[in-house]
Amino acid sequence: MMIIVVSITGLALIIAQRNVAGNFERNTRADFQSQIAAEHAARDVRLAVLTERCRQLVESRIRAAFEDDAPDLVYRTAQTELPDALATREGDAETPGSVLNAKFYRFLDEKGVVIPPPAENFGTLERGDKFDEKDLALRGLPEDHQVGFVVVHRADGSEAVDEVIATPIFSRNANAVVAALVIGFKPIALGGDTPAHGRITAGLWLNGRLHMPALSPAAVDKITSRLDGLSPHRLASGFTSLSEDINGIPHLLFLKQTNPGSHYPPAYEVSLYSQADALARQRELRWEIVGIGILVLLAGLGLSHILSSRLSEPVETLEVVSAENVVQRERAEAALEVTNEELQARNTELQKALADLEAAQQHVIQQERLRALGQMASGIAHDFNNALVPILGFCELLQLSPNALQDRKKCLGYLETIQTAAKDAASVVSRLREFYRANTGEEEFGPVQLPRLVNQAIKLTQPKWKDQAQANGVTISIVPQLNDLPPVRGEESALREVLTNLIFNAVDAMPAGGAITIRTRREGDCGVLEVADSGTGMTEEVRQRCLEPFFTTKGERGTGLGLSMVFGIVQRHEGQIDLRSDLGRGTSFLISLPFFREEKMAARANKTATTKSLRVLVVDDEAPVRALLTAALTEDGHEVEVAEQGVDGLRRFLAGKFDLVITDKAMPGMSGDQMAAAIKQVSPHLPIILLTGFGQFLDKEKIPSIDVLVAKPIGVVALREAMSEALSPDPIA
Repeated sequence: MMIIVVSITGLALIIAQRNVAGNFERNTRADFQSQIAAEHAARDVRLAVLTERCRQLVESRIRAAFEDDAPDLVYRTAQTELPDALATREGDAETPGSVLNAKFYRFLDEKGVVIPPPAENFGTLERGDKFDEKDLALRGLPEDHQVGFVVVHRADGSEAVDEVIATPIFSRNANAVVAALVIGFKPIALGGDTPAHGRITAGLWLNGRLHMPALSPAAVDKITSRLDGLSPHRLASGFTSLSEDINGIPHLLFLKQTNPGSHYPPAYEVSLYSQADALARQRELRWEIVGIGILVLLAGLGLSHILSSRLSEPVETLEVVSAENVVQRERAEAALEVTNEELQARNTELQKALADLEAAQQHVIQQERLRALGQMASGIAHDFNNALVPILGFCELLQLSPNALQDRKKCLGYLETIQTAAKDAASVVSRLREFYRANTGEEEFGPVQLPRLVNQAIKLTQPKWKDQAQANGVTISIVPQLNDLPPVRGEESALREVLTNLIFNAVDAMPAGGAITIRTRREGDCGVLEVADSGTGMTEEVRQRCLEPFFTTKGERGTGLGLSMVFGIVQRHEGQIDLRSDLGRGTSFLISLPFFREEKMAARANKTATTKSLRVLVVDDEAPVRALLTAALTEDGHEVEVAEQGVDGLRRFLAGKFDLVITDKAMPGMSGDQMAAAIKQVSPHLPIILLTGFGQFLDKEKIPSIDVLVAKPIGVVALREAMSEALSPDPIA
């Protein structure tokens, strides 16, 4: 027993130490990659701001000097404009770890050669640094911005590396690039000594030399030899992660090119992440585990000794008593061994049976999930098809009946019906997710006129109960008996879907034709809507189950979702539904809904307040959406500028001035919420509207960079409400 205790304890210690080592390695790499990603994001934002400011600089009098063929004046012109233009302006977002001030500037001629400044006090914004002018030259003038690095010799004899940005100067007279402006900046400090940067040490590998002042010369030489041994293919991949020992301490080494595609020599960012603290903590945990293991081992040995002593006493007593008792003991042990083998065999059989039962149960659950998923997909198709019936039907009537286009009243009626059906189709998914959802009191129900709702539903369903039925040789009529009554409280599209499903069910219940009667009346404080047919009726069993989800009597033609959705919507409206049916005599559905009372309407009316003429930036990767938003905003007197992607939208924002931004969320490259976060860093008070197809599944509180969240599809009225809410100083309750 002692051997067993020792073996189990040793195995547990080995497993625990391996788990600790694996967890520490994963956590260390995750922490390293997270800090590197944050540093790169800050550098990308800073580089975008710098390139935009450089582009604005060359559009000033500097370009005019080259167009006037006066290159001797460019340094004098730049000496007066560059210091103020490149200084950090009040209100601008500061880039972490650096500022945006320049240290020096030079101009390149049409061959890419540096134009020397006329005097020593020109071309330098920060005194004392020296560098080789040839390092700024290019083989030719670039067509776009180029990023590079240059080694600077300081007055105290030390070396540093400055970042340079070459911006082409385009002459409109020559319609070509005639020169370039090269500006030097202090590069952003990656991996500083502040607590926010953890244990990262950063440097730059340029022209085969590693510039990392924080390391000793021996450590620099060791890393340089390691980097020299990397293949060109691995360097060109853009990202390299290695492990290296520095002064006996393991480090994670990160290598990434900072200026891919540049005409300047390639420069690589080198970052070291010390694992000293992690290894120290790992050793502490290992010793703790060893200590706990020793305590457990000692306790197990003591317990096994006590148990062995107590178990041995009966055996010794039996040996002393008599030989007969010994024989009986041996027989009992033999019988016990046989019984134990039988129990083990039975236990094996039971475990196998249990495993087979669990496998069969999982198979049944999976099959049931697949069946429910198929039925739900079929139900969604069913409801969309219901909404598409009037759209397709009335569109074909307009196409096949040219005279209908001449009748303005009839044509507008058809278009209104098509618009209503399209809005209903847009709300199908959200309503299908609301089976039996209780009314939380947060829905903003409005007044609904039941007679008007009945007339709309009759029009929407006419292609099925009239046109399709007549094509099948069946005559079905709808008889409305509508009484005037106050409006009920509810959501019009949901109640219209209720009435549409009841009419379709009535048509299916009358395969030989018949009449559908729709009545409205008042009973106390409620309005009553009754739909009765002269169809086949229901049995008592069907009547009891017809409101259950997925229950249907139509076989493969039915989904079992229509009446269950009707029941869920009525319950959400705090209404009552009553079903009366006799086999062979038809079915009647009676729905009672409370009347509407004025509540929260004044605040909602203010949503559509007229706004002044605005300059709006629209960002969406879908051309039809951009076209609709442009047309709607232009119709309201606003000035619109559009962008197809988030990066393009951010560039246009930095180059212009806007009163409002409307953006999609899911776009290639940079998403809408990422672009909004970047815009808020520069202009925190600019209102931003996020218009997305995922609007029903997102929480605005989790996207702090936006002001209003709107779900697609969106109409003109809803767009105006969203703009009014975004521009309003006080949120609407």
